[in-house]
Amino acid sequence: MSGPFLPARAGQPIDMLEAGAAGGGWEALEELMKPHLNGAPLQPDETTAEFMWGLYHTGEGRAMFEWMMDISIRQPLRVTGATIEHTALQAASKQGINGFAEAILASIAHGKKLNDQRKSQNGAGS
Repeated sequence: MSGPFLPARAGQPIDMLEAGAAGGGWEALEELMKPHLNGAPLQPDETTAEFMWGLYHTGEGRAMFEWMMDISIRQPLRVTGATIEHTALQAASKQGINGFAEAILASIAHGKKLNDQRKSQNGAGS
């Protein structure tokens, strides 16, 4: 039984997703993802990364980031589906959620690195 905000079928067939995301088949999808497949986490621009690092050091910002981690990477792994396909989809979903959290954490760390570099260039770090 589905809840009031969750349709009976929450997923779409992979062919429909692939066609919507790429439009040109798997080749276009691979081309679309090529910049992100080098293993580096997705990063915001430098100004945003530094802002995220600064926000992390405020009470409200820290609480927001803690909450984001609570609803993502800190959630337990629940991957017991009725079928192997359902189990695989749940695992992939959790991997996507964790990827979001990891990108946020990497962006905060990148902002700290940029801030430290700026301080050392200005002579304030010594």
